[in-house]
Amino acid sequence: MEEYRNPQDEAEKEDDDFITLTDDDNTEHRYELLDVIDYSNRKFAVLLPDEEDAEDVIIMEIQDYDSDVNTFLSVDSESTRRAVFELFRTKNSDRFDFE
Repeated sequence: MEEYRNPQDEAEKEDDDFITLTDDDNTEHRYELLDVIDYSNRKFAVLLPDEEDAEDVIIMEIQDYDSDVNTFLSVDSESTRRAVFELFRTKNSDRFDFE
């Protein structure tokens, strides 16, 4: 389980499109938040690792979306990940080049 703190609360935050998640081992990982997708009455984040050669997005479910601290959960269901990605792809076809 990873937690995300509201970017306005973090002084070191450079860009609102990036978030830092802390994993269970207290290792921080920085991601670009590409979009938040509503699917089956739940919210999902579409994240791109902040790495030079990153190509694959990560889909995570957001719990407590409207609170100051969100919990990001792994999505185990392949069908849910595919459905969320397809919604993301349709919604953002003009923003990104999907191969």
